[in-house]
Amino acid sequence: MANEKVEVILDTHKCQGYGLCLGADDVFDLDSSVNIARLKTRFVDVSRLGEIEQIARDCPANAISCRVVQE
Repeated sequence: MANEKVEVILDTHKCQGYGLCLGADDVFDLDSSVNIARLKTRFVDVSRLGEIEQIARDCPANAISCRVVQE
């Protein structure tokens, strides 16, 4: 049986640099030179699904989404 992971998806074309995603600073970083978020890691443990879904809902630019994938 494969392990499930959460794939974090960031649309840098939509990102406006609000920084609300930085609550998960092990996943997101803000490139201050262009004021756009970037991913530090693309996959996180499935136990963090709710957290990532909440960050996606809180993003004013709708630049973040996620999905559960098999590893």
